[in-house]
Amino acid sequence: MLESLYIHNFAIIDDLQIDFEDHMTVLTGETGAGKSIIIHAIGQLCGDRTSIDYIKKGKDQAVIEGIFAIDKKIEQLLEEYHVPCEDSQLVVSKTIRNDGKATLKMNYKNVTQIVLKKVMPHLIDIHSQFETHQLFDQKKHIQILDHFIGKPLYDIKKQYTEVYQKMQMQKKEYDALSKEELSDEQLDFYQTQLSEINEINFDDFDEDYLFAERKRLADFEKNKQHFEKFYAYIDGNHGVLTLLKDSLTELSYVDDSEVNQIHDQLYDLYYTVSELHSKIQDIEASNNFDEDYFEEIQNTYFTFNKLKRKYGQTIESILHSKEELERKIENFNNRDAILNDLETQIQLSMQVTEQLAAKMSELRQTQAVQLENQIMTILKQLYLPHVQLKFSFFEQDLTANGKDLVIIEVSTNVGQELKPLQKIASGGELSRIMLAIKTVCNQFNDIDTIIFDEADTGVSGKVAESIGQIMKDIADKQQVLCITHLAQVAGFADQHLYIQKTENKDTTSVSVTELNESDSIKELAKMISGVNITKESLEHAKALKK
Repeated sequence: MLESLYIHNFAIIDDLQIDFEDHMTVLTGETGAGKSIIIHAIGQLCGDRTSIDYIKKGKDQAVIEGIFAIDKKIEQLLEEYHVPCEDSQLVVSKTIRNDGKATLKMNYKNVTQIVLKKVMPHLIDIHSQFETHQLFDQKKHIQILDHFIGKPLYDIKKQYTEVYQKMQMQKKEYDALSKEELSDEQLDFYQTQLSEINEINFDDFDEDYLFAERKRLADFEKNKQHFEKFYAYIDGNHGVLTLLKDSLTELSYVDDSEVNQIHDQLYDLYYTVSELHSKIQDIEASNNFDEDYFEEIQNTYFTFNKLKRKYGQTIESILHSKEELERKIENFNNRDAILNDLETQIQLSMQVTEQLAAKMSELRQTQAVQLENQIMTILKQLYLPHVQLKFSFFEQDLTANGKDLVIIEVSTNVGQELKPLQKIASGGELSRIMLAIKTVCNQFNDIDTIIFDEADTGVSGKVAESIGQIMKDIADKQQVLCITHLAQVAGFADQHLYIQKTENKDTTSVSVTELNESDSIKELAKMISGVNITKESLEHAKALKK
């Protein structure tokens, strides 16, 4: 469940800290006070699109942070994404900067938007007017039914998706090959390109070694000249070693003990230089050079660079081009056989997809009856006594969802025929239908927190009271946060938060006050009669609270 929420510099909110309780919490206040902004802030933690427009005017960044109590199942999910978890608590934060970038964190570790969208649907479900209006999109109707069925349907659908995608690839390959215009000139062109790539044996090719060896051999040519000059200077007829040895011979004839000591030191130096000279000769000798080998390395180097310019800058891209050329040549030489083989594969895949699609359809149609009955039971509680609702099935060509086109059809009055939902339902009826769907579907999931953002739009009186009762029933199992303008709904709350907006000359701020029993009754009375609380509205508010 959502334990607390901190909002900083978000829209018109400066700093706001809200602590939520379990069961049912209502947020009330004047229109425009900031109630929906709080829900939008929670939506940001659930992965909603980021916008710099959310940053309060004149500020550098906006921050939202939510603290959630989680169970072992969520802890295991977090472990999969290497998010640390202690004390069965999850801290989720989002920082939106004025350069348009956002930082997401879970338990103070950076995470991606993908991770956020994988984890948060297990914690929060936000039901808004926008979601209600999505009922007008018939593509959503099959998703509602599949969500209700859950794992039994998804297990079959997983198998179906694998085979369906494989079949789509086979069809794509078949269409491309059957439409490809092949000629002898094209074949010659492909073979020339393939021969060009095959000039290098990539099975035993090391790019780093090629570049290092080419540099070594190129440097040898340059270094050779310096070695030759070195030898001439050091051991030629007039080289350093020769002259030094001759000078030492002359010095050896001097009969002086001190000179003799210097002579011995110089002779040691002579042998040291001579030894170093020998080492240089060994180094040069080991760094062998072969003209033919150098030419081979050069040719390979230039060929490889030419291939990179034509087929991509990596060995992988060159090899990919090679595979494509080999495939095109094979297609040219064995076109009919390959087409026949693909046709056989497509037929086999089609058989399996048809079988799995039939299984999904059978399961959907069976479960649709249960879903219809449960939804209609709740709709009758919501004062739609004559409602009829049906998930109608129409067969279509295979799609990613199988062969079923599912459309919700309703009739809300006696004698009225079933028609597609968007053609018959009013705003208030649509809100109740969506609430009924949510109530039925959510009883089968493990989501801790359900948020209703003005889900009671378009209703009043006893219908509103019935909506409040249903939300209260949901709150027995799950945390419910509800934004409402109706006292009949707010009266069911275990926690009542009053949202207030204060406007000064230059700034606007939002505050939240948790109302006690007495203040909650007064707020309900105000929602009933307006600013001036009457004795009747106060008594009505007390009755609602009871």
